[in-house]
Amino acid sequence: MSLKYLLRTVCAVGILMTASSTVGFAAGPEGAGTKELPVVSEHRYRMLAKVRPLLFWISKDDVGGAKVSWRGDVAGAFGLDLLIGSDPLRAPRKVNRWGYIAEEVRGSDARVIGVMKQSNEQSAAEAEKAIGSEGRGGFTYRAIQGTSTGREAKAGVTSVNVTRDLTYRDIDALLGMVASADAQPEKRVVSLPSGTRPGFLVALHDLVTGATKAPVSYVYFGVFYELTMKGSTALKTATIDGKKYTNLAKSDFEIKNRSNGETTKFQLTYGTEGPLAGVPVHAVYQPRWWFEVQLFLDDQTSF
Repeated sequence: MSLKYLLRTVCAVGILMTASSTVGFAAGPEGAGTKELPVVSEHRYRMLAKVRPLLFWISKDDVGGAKVSWRGDVAGAFGLDLLIGSDPLRAPRKVNRWGYIAEEVRGSDARVIGVMKQSNEQSAAEAEKAIGSEGRGGFTYRAIQGTSTGREAKAGVTSVNVTRDLTYRDIDALLGMVASADAQPEKRVVSLPSGTRPGFLVALHDLVTGATKAPVSYVYFGVFYELTMKGSTALKTATIDGKKYTNLAKSDFEIKNRSNGETTKFQLTYGTEGPLAGVPVHAVYQPRWWFEVQLFLDDQTSF
């Protein structure tokens, strides 16, 4: 197997951070008129992807990346944006898989938007087949948009079909298409038990910043999940990707779908003090037995 398969499921990484934040919620129809929160800090990440055809891993570095933005204002509102995926200019065979997720909280109200290129491959063989047929009939992107209050959450799906294969560089244009597309009339509406967070990013933020150590429940597209920190190790000093860090935590997390019991595991290493407090410096996510993605903090990357 060649490295051309490395990034076929890279959008599943959106589950990671789905497994970690918005170009403004005015992009969605339910967010019309909402003023975009200012960026407080922003970091970029370089992506390394690994594939295991049989017994041994094959890796390829700098095949994509991520950008995470932290937003907030003096009134206490905050938001998180994550744009992540492969770069077709650098990835093997110009593979193009990317996703975007954002969450914003203003008091008891919250808004969520997630955009992902449709991709359902479950194996390397399926990925190979999909590469050959991709683009026939255009390209489909699905946007999940939701709002929540302290008592209920609503979410709907908008699909956008385009003739050109968009990249992560087209995120603003795509969000504009989503805003102008006809919204789906059917919505998922669920009541929220006390303490339920409006999305994954907010739940992860609570655990990483130490706001709580207990499992955190959150809702996404009408489905309830539980995010748990399974274990954590304090690192006084560590060298990661050739860079020396101090005061880190290396933590293992697990997401459990409370409807079907499915679990998703990932690992984050993040700062606990100073300017990197709560900021991931390394992330590891393995969505398939044959595929793994790692992200390294690298503000010099061209992503």
